[in-house]
Amino acid sequence: MKRIFLFALLTSAFVFAAVGSAGNGKETHFGPFASTSPDNGSCNNPWADDTFDRDFKVKDNGDGTFTVREEFKNGSFKTNAGLSPGACEGLGEKHGSTVAAGITGTMHGEIQGTVTSTTFNPNGCDVNPTLCTTTTGFLLAVFGSSGASFTGDQYKFEYSAGDQGLIYHHWEDKSNPAGGSDLFKGDIANA
Repeated sequence: MKRIFLFALLTSAFVFAAVGSAGNGKETHFGPFASTSPDNGSCNNPWADDTFDRDFKVKDNGDGTFTVREEFKNGSFKTNAGLSPGACEGLGEKHGSTVAAGITGTMHGEIQGTVTSTTFNPNGCDVNPTLCTTTTGFLLAVFGSSGASFTGDQYKFEYSAGDQGLIYHHWEDKSNPAGGSDLFKGDIANA
């Protein structure tokens, strides 16, 4: 989920009409919004389908930028048969190679970054709440359709599953503080 999700965010630009921004430095909360999403692993394969509550927290920095934190709460996943999420992690980490279909578990995570925009509509999700079940929809609803850009540069997602015949039960996908590719740890794997 993270690689495709972040690629879409980093390459998206939004154009919008000016609504105005208070620049008060306060945080505005949006959500929760019931959401679903396919999830990609270290091999960039869709290893699971996730269901979660999506919350957004926006802080107006007063300089045309906004700190946006997207939280994924009360999450669960159900696996697809194929490569495990950590199958392409490389040597040295505890990881497997495959996962069976139907393995279930819990997940949670967050993405934090910056939106640059001349518009901020704190009531944007009230008009069409279903728009805010995706990151792209949220950005359109709250920051409009022109000129805004989002850079999600910090993220961390964790996944846990009970035994269920697994050799590995925990996987973590997070941003690399030094830049570059994701950091993966562990796996959800049968073999």
